[in-house]
Amino acid sequence: MNTKMKAGSEELWFFLGYFVLLSVSLLLLPVHFAFAQYQFELIPSISVGEAYDDNIYLSSRDETSDYITGVSPGLSLSILSQKTQLQLAYAPTFVWYAKEDINNTVRHAGTLTFGRDLTQHIRFDVTGAHLFTEEPIEETEDVEGVRTTPEQRYTYQRNNGSASLNYLFGAENTLTGGYRYSLLDNEDEELDEPIIPDDGTTQTPFATLVYWFDIKNGIELNYNFEKADFYRKDDFEPGDDYTGHGAGILYRHRFTPQTTGFMGYDYTTRDFDGDEENYEVHDGSIGFELTFSPEYSISLAGGYFVQKNEESDDETGYTYDANLVKTFSQGSFTIGGSGGWDEAYLEAERRGFTRYWGANTELEYQI
Repeated sequence: MNTKMKAGSEELWFFLGYFVLLSVSLLLLPVHFAFAQYQFELIPSISVGEAYDDNIYLSSRDETSDYITGVSPGLSLSILSQKTQLQLAYAPTFVWYAKEDINNTVRHAGTLTFGRDLTQHIRFDVTGAHLFTEEPIEETEDVEGVRTTPEQRYTYQRNNGSASLNYLFGAENTLTGGYRYSLLDNEDEELDEPIIPDDGTTQTPFATLVYWFDIKNGIELNYNFEKADFYRKDDFEPGDDYTGHGAGILYRHRFTPQTTGFMGYDYTTRDFDGDEENYEVHDGSIGFELTFSPEYSISLAGGYFVQKNEESDDETGYTYDANLVKTFSQGSFTIGGSGGWDEAYLEAERRGFTRYWGANTELEYQI
């Protein structure tokens, strides 16, 4: 059997990145380290799964089915104290394809969460997530990305991280500043056509201010700057790099302790280095959140957006977001939907500006 059980040299990003983040985290711990002050928890786990996929390459013309076996041992570590929280988790998944064994691989998934109260009012947080996989469907916040790679599922890795400082200067007043970083690195293959997406990075400094004037009236201001760089390992041209700004304002009013109304406006720009068309987006919305009882809550929001393009006709459309949540002693059930606009540049397909709609249900139950 032709097996491809490899993590790739790209996995150095995972181990080196976590080592650096963990080192920074440990430096922030008190010098007078005492085991009595900390709670340690180490949890091993293992899962085994079998899946059948009737179209593993997501082809519209030549569908290929296969059975996929996965074995995933995992390990999570938690270190907790009164001021510090550190959580590490790592789980490789050994994957075997019954027929298309050229796709055999080892997936990797790891996360890091670190938080430290530096003073009574200042908190430092770091998060990191690593994924190395050949799965063709990439889940994003709103719209899924799809990789169509005939004859072989190519592996890729994602690294997402953030670091932030949060200043609390009132019961509900906060000032947050931070930095987010994302990386997409695809397997290097020599192909006759560019079916593998661009590699790339995005860097996003951001700041958010939440301030309540009184018990009923509050405001949220946010700003971010985004810089995206794309590149390829083959001879094809990558998509245009870009820079962009995002700014928003959200006003909240509490009618009662159980009912809050809000209205907001967001402004987004994209300035591309090449021939891709620049644009800006104006997005306004209004909505409310209502808690009927300890078991039921609902949130509804609707709005309208305008994408103003530099040369082509403008795009307009409606936005909506609705959720009904039922909580019970051992879990919750959520049903809802959302629609509006989205962007996709550092994903499986460079969709750019996209209009979308969707519905969702979610059930959580703690056994």
